[in-house]
Amino acid sequence: MIQKGKINILMVMANTRMGGVQAFVLNVLRNIDMNKFHIDFAINFYAESDGIEDECIKYGCDFYILPYFKIYNYISYTKAWDRFLSTHKYDIVYAHATNSASIFLGIAKKYGMKTIAHSHSAGYRGNKIEQLAKSFFAQGVGKVADYWFACSDKAADRLYGEAYKKYPHYYDIPNAIDAEKYKFEVAIRERIRKNIGVNEGTFLCGHLGTFSAVKNHKFLIEVFAEILKIRPNAKLICCGAGALMPTIKQQVEGLGMKDKVIFTGVVTNANEYMMAMDCFIFPSIFEGFPVSVLEAQATGLPVVMNDIITKEVDLSDLIHRVSLEQPAAIWARIVDEAHVKDRSKYYSVVAKSCYNIKTAVKNFELLYSNLVKKYGKKNRNSSRYL
Repeated sequence: MIQKGKINILMVMANTRMGGVQAFVLNVLRNIDMNKFHIDFAINFYAESDGIEDECIKYGCDFYILPYFKIYNYISYTKAWDRFLSTHKYDIVYAHATNSASIFLGIAKKYGMKTIAHSHSAGYRGNKIEQLAKSFFAQGVGKVADYWFACSDKAADRLYGEAYKKYPHYYDIPNAIDAEKYKFEVAIRERIRKNIGVNEGTFLCGHLGTFSAVKNHKFLIEVFAEILKIRPNAKLICCGAGALMPTIKQQVEGLGMKDKVIFTGVVTNANEYMMAMDCFIFPSIFEGFPVSVLEAQATGLPVVMNDIITKEVDLSDLIHRVSLEQPAAIWARIVDEAHVKDRSKYYSVVAKSCYNIKTAVKNFELLYSNLVKKYGKKNRNSSRYL
């Protein structure tokens, strides 16, 4: 519900299931000045369980259900958004879901609202036909968004093309985290490992992410099978949920590794689970800017990941890049060799960077305020900040 005396922002995202977008949103909510800003959400559906809506509601946010865009429902989709925005006059409509943003942001502008598009991904999900359709409808986003946001150069190029490099109101938005929460603590590591039945002598590999095709869990399991040939006492912990979890569990059972792989479901304390891990394996097919890789570095956790992922996430010497064209055995060998002695020292690398939410949120507030005033003047001395 719109609140008088504040800058009212409607954030649009697909759902409340915990993922990269939802983690970004929560970090903003936890740190933004609620005396000056109010945020509501338009979504397609709530998460089946463990969604972010309960925490958002604690911050005074309201949720509105709008239709899911399916191409063939273009007319009814457009009418639904028109009806909604004609009676909900927000200062800013902010699209995290950009596949159909050219439609609802265009309607928002018709009613005098300011608009933001935010690209969180370097690619489109789905089969080839779905990817082509999403790409087609995303093409018009730049024409209706006042501000262009992206979490990395690759994510910007995906949504805006080369034009983002010259657009005066393009901003590289860091997927910032609360660095303080990720400072490595031995006591937390010991507690989590005890809770999941893993002793200190066990080499614990880990992954955090939604069970979807782009996260490449199938290959992750293949890599872990090779790791067991090197370290028979190793275990793998997978944090997250998603449609492909049953398929991955079947793969694990088929390889006879059921007692070696732990599935936690969605966790709200990813920082603590990362402290319990010894290596983070991240074979995603593509990413915009993987927050989990940033989180892993903050806890001093070595990361072995796909080499095509943006290098903007490389803040330390903990990153080990490997091509997906390399066999699982090569990945396993690199995982086995990834060691670190002093994990606690890496916290400061993130804390002192633009990826610390305490710093980043102040810049977000300035961006939102300037947009409402019309347009802020971009600081040409920095690609990230005003």
